[in-house]
Amino acid sequence: MAAVLLVAIFTVHLPYGFSSIKLEAVTAAGAHFGQPGYETDLLYLAALCALVLGGSGPLAIDRFLIRNHDRSFGESSGRPLEFEDVSPN
Repeated sequence: MAAVLLVAIFTVHLPYGFSSIKLEAVTAAGAHFGQPGYETDLLYLAALCALVLGGSGPLAIDRFLIRNHDRSFGESSGRPLEFEDVSPN
């Protein structure tokens, strides 16, 4: 995603400047906007960096699914059941 955003910045959005909203005119038909700049792409790059560095967080769906999966099959060490220690006590 970062590569796609960088290509978009340098090939499409760079000539239009930084701002993502360019109001060109307001007529009776409504507002007319120009081409967007690279501001939004930089915002998306920052969000991608935050996800890479910080992880998805405690409210992520994958943590919820893993928790439900462990609960439905019993708490395990994460290994398949055939490798679990099932020796009698």
